[in-house]
Amino acid sequence: MSGFGPINSRTTTVLQMQTLQQNLQRTQLELFRAQQQVSTGKKYGAPSEGSSSVSAILQLQQTVNARVQWDLNLEQTGGILDTTDNALGSVTTTLTNSISIASSQIGIGSDADTRKDQAIVIDEHLQSILNIANQQYNGISLFGGNNGAVKGGNVFEEFLGGIRYVGGDQNLEASVGTINGQTFTSNGIESFGALSSRVESKTDLQVRLTSATNLNDLDGALNQGIRKGTVVVNVNGSEVQVDLSNADTVNDVAQRINQAIADINPVAGSVSLSGPSFALTATAGNTISIQNLGAGKTASDLGLDLTAASTTVAGTSTKPRLTETTLVSALGASVDLTSGLQITQGGTTKTIDFSSANTIQDLINTVAEADLGVRLEINQAGNGVNLVSEVSGLRLTVGENGGTTARDLGISTLSEQTELASFREGLGVETKVGENDFQVQLHDGTTFEVDVTGAVTIQDVIDRMNAAATAAGATVPGDFNIGFATTGTGVVFTDNTAGGSNFAITNLGTSQAATHLGFVADGGAGSTITSEDNAKVVVDSLFTNLMDLSKSLRDNDESGIIFAGDKLEKRNDQVILARAAVGVEAQRVALEQERSKELGTAEKSMLSQLQDADFTESITKYQLLQTQLQAALQVGASNFQQSLLNFLR
Repeated sequence: MSGFGPINSRTTTVLQMQTLQQNLQRTQLELFRAQQQVSTGKKYGAPSEGSSSVSAILQLQQTVNARVQWDLNLEQTGGILDTTDNALGSVTTTLTNSISIASSQIGIGSDADTRKDQAIVIDEHLQSILNIANQQYNGISLFGGNNGAVKGGNVFEEFLGGIRYVGGDQNLEASVGTINGQTFTSNGIESFGALSSRVESKTDLQVRLTSATNLNDLDGALNQGIRKGTVVVNVNGSEVQVDLSNADTVNDVAQRINQAIADINPVAGSVSLSGPSFALTATAGNTISIQNLGAGKTASDLGLDLTAASTTVAGTSTKPRLTETTLVSALGASVDLTSGLQITQGGTTKTIDFSSANTIQDLINTVAEADLGVRLEINQAGNGVNLVSEVSGLRLTVGENGGTTARDLGISTLSEQTELASFREGLGVETKVGENDFQVQLHDGTTFEVDVTGAVTIQDVIDRMNAAATAAGATVPGDFNIGFATTGTGVVFTDNTAGGSNFAITNLGTSQAATHLGFVADGGAGSTITSEDNAKVVVDSLFTNLMDLSKSLRDNDESGIIFAGDKLEKRNDQVILARAAVGVEAQRVALEQERSKELGTAEKSMLSQLQDADFTESITKYQLLQTQLQAALQVGASNFQQSLLNFLR
């Protein structure tokens, strides 16, 4: 019988050494890792060791680290809100006492002396609330909003005999780990009404395009802004695409389109600027069209989706917005900037000179430099300006300085657009329904009666006066004229008739409309009567109300006491609402602190599960690996001690 015997495996010494070395290295590495786990308590010594878990570990570690700061923020915001809540509680207590004083000084039981004594108490209340309003917590003003305190730490400061607010109109927010930040201040406007006064312009300044106008400052013909892209220009049937995707200014648009037209036919026409729009001109014998490319909207947004054949076609308005960099020369409305205007804040009057202004920012800076506690700002619509007063307790008027600047800008406190509802600090003009309210008498004996019931603006009143004068036989204009003061404020009435009667405006019956309008006057033999400005602007704030109450008590003015007391009651209600809002935020912080504590515990637990080693398991593994290493060394030593005879067997 023949056959093959078993094949004996033969390995070289080198291969055995390599295999032993690899096993030893692998065991030593595992032993090192086990040793690290025992010494550090962590599963992994390097990110590569736990690639499947490292992303979650890193993210959780970042969250845990961030939560430390979030918890500190919550502690800080909670302290500020609690302090603010207590501060507003003190304010309401003081206001309640002030309201009680106002009530006690009305009618029987009060006299001039007692009222003067109570005025001193009201002054103390005012100072107490002012101190509260400037209170800080760890260097943060409770009522400064998002604007820091001035030097000395105050956000309310005494200014020109009033109280000026220099804080912000938004509240500070802190990051606490939620999607939205946590509000933790109550600004002076919410709590005290510190900036509730403004002269809001209704005049559209009609901004025109200039070559420097930024495309980002255009609302666009479709009110969607300018969606930049490519337009198609067609000149006498030849088309070319013009890329406007990186155009920044109106000049960029005009230059690129004009270059495209010129490349086809240098004399075919061009694009130019026309007020708030572009205009497309095609010279005689030429036809030019500009269109959107595909579904693009660039030409439409620019108001340039046009076709011109041997003519000029104006595009749709691009609706330029007023910005700080807008040139005053770009205003389409006629504005007298050479005369300037007069601003009277309390007892201080200053002339504002705009003659050297080039931009809207220059106008803003000029008003700020007057240091009257008023500021000029662009309105929300972006087509005009407003004037805002920052000073409580003072009455503000804005008038002319020999021209029409204030009325042209729409910021005169007494103009054609002034609403009757704004007169007498919001009390308005009271009329008698079904009756005539006042009478005008001219020098020649002509009289006419005026009913202003239903009138909304001063212009409405002027129209009714002119109509009544005409009906009475007076020539308008001519015998009787109505205009506005060219210096300061006021409605100017002119009587050009001749005769022995006094030129006078008087109330009729029980109506006080003419008094409320500031028209009542006896001009005698004079030819003009200038009305008072009863549309003065005042910051309707807690401080104004207290200052008015103090003054009325000193002046023994019962109607003024009643008016100030009523205002304080309304203001107290607003303070209570502000305190309620603070309370809501404080409660939210408290709940967030509890939630953060729970989340922190859960996050640390998850992180521990992902990265912390099981100590018992690590010790056991370490011991097993030591045994494994010892065995490998013994086997290796045994194998390498064998002789050639052992190998040949």
